[in-house]
Amino acid sequence: MTPVELLLISPPDYTTREFRGAQPLGIAYLASVLREYADIPCRIHDANVNGPQPFDDLVQETLAFVVASKTAGGRPVVGISAVSQMIHTATQLAEVVKATHPDTLIVLGGYHPTFAHREILRDFPAVDLCVRGEGELTLLEIMQRWQAAAPGLASDWSDIAGVTWRQGEEIVVNLSRANLSDLDAVPFPARDLLPPLDAYPPYADTVAGVMRRKASIMSSRGCPFHCNFCSIIAFYGEAGGKPWRGRSADNVVAEMVHLAETYGASHFEFQDDNFFVRPERALTIVETYAATGRDFSFAFLTRADQVVRGERFFPALRQAGLRYVSVGIESGSEASLERMVKQTGVETNRKALQILHDNDVAAQVEFIMFEPGSRLADLQENLQFIEQQGLFGYFPPLIFGSLLLLPGTPVREQIEQSSGVTGPVHDALSYEFSDPAVASVFDLMNRFQRRLGAEWYRLAFGLLDGIPANEIALQAADLNGESGMYQRLLAEQKLDFFALTRIPYAVMREALRAVAAGGNVPGQKLLDQAASQMQSIEQRLRATQAELDVRLLQ
Repeated sequence: MTPVELLLISPPDYTTREFRGAQPLGIAYLASVLREYADIPCRIHDANVNGPQPFDDLVQETLAFVVASKTAGGRPVVGISAVSQMIHTATQLAEVVKATHPDTLIVLGGYHPTFAHREILRDFPAVDLCVRGEGELTLLEIMQRWQAAAPGLASDWSDIAGVTWRQGEEIVVNLSRANLSDLDAVPFPARDLLPPLDAYPPYADTVAGVMRRKASIMSSRGCPFHCNFCSIIAFYGEAGGKPWRGRSADNVVAEMVHLAETYGASHFEFQDDNFFVRPERALTIVETYAATGRDFSFAFLTRADQVVRGERFFPALRQAGLRYVSVGIESGSEASLERMVKQTGVETNRKALQILHDNDVAAQVEFIMFEPGSRLADLQENLQFIEQQGLFGYFPPLIFGSLLLLPGTPVREQIEQSSGVTGPVHDALSYEFSDPAVASVFDLMNRFQRRLGAEWYRLAFGLLDGIPANEIALQAADLNGESGMYQRLLAEQKLDFFALTRIPYAVMREALRAVAAGGNVPGQKLLDQAASQMQSIEQRLRATQAELDVRLLQ
């Protein structure tokens, strides 16, 4: 057999400024299965670890792998995992590699290749195979087949479930592969192939007054709910299996112990699509780990109605170390929630936030301000909800969120069917708002991001990192009786952060007032005012931080 080697790539995401760094566990699971069951050498390249990697650098590293593998007598394989936002980068990389090394096998997997597998093979000849759905067993069989095939001969992939491939000019869609039935049987992700945890942002635990090494972990796969903007159900339902599967508590705890002992992790971010599907199981996991005596904190993602149904569990979760929950609020408008098929309501959203607040658990709010059916009244209700719930300080700003019509989402299919227009499959489907007032406000917020967004995010990220770090430094410092002075300076920073986060909301509020009164959006005036406010805030921040630095270094 010819030696083979696989490079798994998580491509850079150039579409957002909000990337904060999380380990790409999906491809780490692929690598662990290949090593465990076939002893196939793998490498992983995370092109987002320090922010999105420049494309030319990614190309050079990928080509260096291919050349080194071929020089050693191997047959290289490049596997790229991509969601829709990354698909253009993924296919461009495939084209560069194939142009210089046509004998390299290039495989794409992930959400976008699952939903657009035919179109990818039609539009991008450089891509040899698409893996649909869960990829562990499919990629294992691909690598074994590639290893056994004679160099220079085309491989026959017809009997490998979950693959879409070319046979001559024909695109062949093999049978779907059933989802893994026992997640406990999957080896832990190959984190030794990832950048070290210290390469990713730490978690500033201001409750305990420590900086924690953060690790991502997945205790389950899927979600049993059917929000029409989400493709999770379609991804895991590709083979008709269960929409949600969980690992046993013992298996999850064993991985947490491994992360603590091997990598020094003490903050766990559960990357499950929905960690709180079974609250009893969630509590068992964290309480079992707490019983080991280790100091830790954790966070997870869930829905508002599940927070409400699981209210009685939150005191114990908080006692175990829960610090924040990413909760899908999505909207403060009943009409909008109904269009999204959230199967929840505004009052449930309010109650969920109150439950988290009452238990001293922070909320990271997921919110969709604009969606295809939005009316002016929906925007007004959304902004009123944000004001009433005190969500101005949440980051990123809730009002920038717009619904993306991505492949695999029911809402995209509905709009394409109703309009008779099929959008470009490799991009989010564009749409026009039926309410001209909504369109004008949406345009203004896009102008805000184009003109002021980079500067706004720079200031906000600096404060997001700086304020917790200052708090922890102050807790550890010998203040020599000057704690009042330090606390005043820190309070000034927090006030400036609050003022900064309110700026885009103030812009939107004034725009809504103008259009509700029958006028036009005074965009230039509002943006000029925002720019002036940001300049003043930055000047104060520099002065405050300089004074803090001087005093902390004394």
